[in-house]
Amino acid sequence: MIKKIIKINNLGIFSDYKWDNQDLPDFKQYNLFYGWNGSGKTTLTKLFSALEKGLLHDFPSLEYEIESETGSFKNNQVFNKKVRVFNQDYITNHIEIIGSKAKPILILGEENKVILEQIIKDENSLNESQDRKKEQEELKARKEAEKGRKFTDVAKIIGTNIKGELSRNYRKPEAERAFRLLLKKELLGEHDVSKYLIDLKQEEKPTIDEMILPDLSQKLNLITQKSKELCLQIVESLVIERLKNNIDISQWVESGLALHLRHTAKKCEFCNQHLSEERIQELMNYFNEEDQKLKKSLDINILQLKEIYKIIESLCIIDKANFYTEFQQEYTQRCELFSSNKANLLEHIFDLIKILEAKKNKTMKHVNLEFEVVTNNEFEKSMMDINKTIQSHNKKTANFQERKEEALKKLENHYISEIFDEVREIKNTINDCDIEIKKLNSGDEQTASIPKLKQRIIENKAIISSEHKGCADLNRNLEIFLGRKEIIFEVSPSGGYVIKRNGKVAKNLSEGEKTAIAFVYFVVHLKDQNFDIKDGIIVIDDPVSSLDSNSLFQAFAFLKNSVTNAKQVFLFTHNFEFLRLLLNWLNFFNRDKKNKQPYFMIYNKIDIDTDERVATIKKLDSLLVNHESEYHYLCKLLFECESDGTIAKIYHIPNVARKVLETFLMFRVPNNNKIYEKLKSLDFDENKKTAIYKFTNDQSHITGKGFDPSLVMETQKNVKYLLEMMENVFPEHFTILKASI
Repeated sequence: MIKKIIKINNLGIFSDYKWDNQDLPDFKQYNLFYGWNGSGKTTLTKLFSALEKGLLHDFPSLEYEIESETGSFKNNQVFNKKVRVFNQDYITNHIEIIGSKAKPILILGEENKVILEQIIKDENSLNESQDRKKEQEELKARKEAEKGRKFTDVAKIIGTNIKGELSRNYRKPEAERAFRLLLKKELLGEHDVSKYLIDLKQEEKPTIDEMILPDLSQKLNLITQKSKELCLQIVESLVIERLKNNIDISQWVESGLALHLRHTAKKCEFCNQHLSEERIQELMNYFNEEDQKLKKSLDINILQLKEIYKIIESLCIIDKANFYTEFQQEYTQRCELFSSNKANLLEHIFDLIKILEAKKNKTMKHVNLEFEVVTNNEFEKSMMDINKTIQSHNKKTANFQERKEEALKKLENHYISEIFDEVREIKNTINDCDIEIKKLNSGDEQTASIPKLKQRIIENKAIISSEHKGCADLNRNLEIFLGRKEIIFEVSPSGGYVIKRNGKVAKNLSEGEKTAIAFVYFVVHLKDQNFDIKDGIIVIDDPVSSLDSNSLFQAFAFLKNSVTNAKQVFLFTHNFEFLRLLLNWLNFFNRDKKNKQPYFMIYNKIDIDTDERVATIKKLDSLLVNHESEYHYLCKLLFECESDGTIAKIYHIPNVARKVLETFLMFRVPNNNKIYEKLKSLDFDENKKTAIYKFTNDQSHITGKGFDPSLVMETQKNVKYLLEMMENVFPEHFTILKASI
């Protein structure tokens, strides 16, 4: 049982409510709330609707705390009692007035208690199994998402690091396929990763021609040996000292002698002087045949050396940029050695040529050729090393696509291997979830499957429950309530009930009929197997809305009979006649507790800081309890109306004044004229009557203009006019009324 509402925050106009322990009694078995339309009654009933789940979707920031016999309960905590609330939300959720449909009511028979116990047991098992299945499905979904993220992330890494034609469209499916094909981890070291990345990112390069190695070794050796021999040869001849001592003159004279002999010249071609036979003979003796022969041999050697020099000099290396990156450093080092060996070899040949040229002018002397045999072994070796690098380059080009595919596969497996253990663990968890879900769906020897539990619950409910039982109760009660049979409930083949009038789907229901249908449905619904009235809490909000006076008593009878055995009841109304019926009934239960009667009233005031209307709960005024007419209470409010200068203090007075005026005119001028016409018939100051009418008419309706600061003064003035008029036109009534208050 609920004892009190400790606090309510963020529930509509109950924005910041706290229970007044000094003024308010604790809730009892039967509790009554009174308040005008719009004061917050229905809003407060929504709080009771929140108790079973601990929240309201329409008020996500709702905060509350209630005190019960077993302790306090706050928002987000499930209350330990079932609560049934009749309000507009209940009608909307259970009865579709426009479509004339209602949800089914399943009524329990006494003879089926054992089956009910089995249903409850099965429903508990079903809830546990469904919760477990949901938990496993959610875990599986989270792990599937986690696995997907792993593959998405690794696909991005592979796509980023392995750029190229083979990998630019690398996506999650490719990563998943690669994982399926990977039997074990294939992680690479940093060096291998770098190497394969280079292989993959390189562009294919053309093959390079190898350097042709000239066969020079044997030839150079022979020429060197021959040169040594020629340098050791001497020629016997007449010595001409000037020629002997001047090599350049000797070379010039020798060439000139050959020209003169060839052209049989008798004069010197240079000075045009006569050449004597003696001089010619002298020169011929100096440049004799042996001399010519030796020089010719030397010239042959020199020519051969120059040819070899030219061949070696023409051997060039290509730029390293033509090679793949991994070969460029090796190629550069070998080229440096080749260039050094080439320069050394050319230098040796050049030096030998100079020696042989000098020997030509020293044919009559021994020239000891202290010169090592010219060799090109190191030179040839360096060329062979360069060719080895070229061969490696050409081999890579020949296998370029194959190597690129190998690099891609190695790197792909490497990056996939980095998530190998994590993904396998995730997949094992997913597999465990599948096994558990399958077990819950299929069942085993110890546990019934979810489908089997559902089917058993349906079959057992079919045994103990019937929509037809609920339908019969609805129609019986509706006939009593309305006093006629034209509107009935029928079981729909698709579930629930169809509301019909004279055999056809009911349309154009009156407001009174709608209220009657909804309330009868609620009363029968209290017998539903899902609610134990002896241990439940019932909340009813204005079941007499739109009902005529005859139906008012019928609604009261239905309410009274339906809640007699309830654990706790909360009744809300704005109708004074219905309030009197409830008070007369409830006073029987509370006759020994007159000072602590659980009767309450919902008041409104204006928050000065926010200018917003807020609701609070107070004790029901004793005038409403002790008098048979609401008129007494409203007149009391006017007599006690005092202003503290704030709108909040007098905000409700225009409505009170209007109701008092209407009631007073009803018995003072008992005709069918409108209020204005009735006022005109009274003998009272015309200006004051006009002011009263305007005040009660304008200020008791929404204007849309906001709060008027003049309302305070207007209220004080017009309440005074109204009471003055009542006293002047009906003094006997006014005197008795004032005395009773």
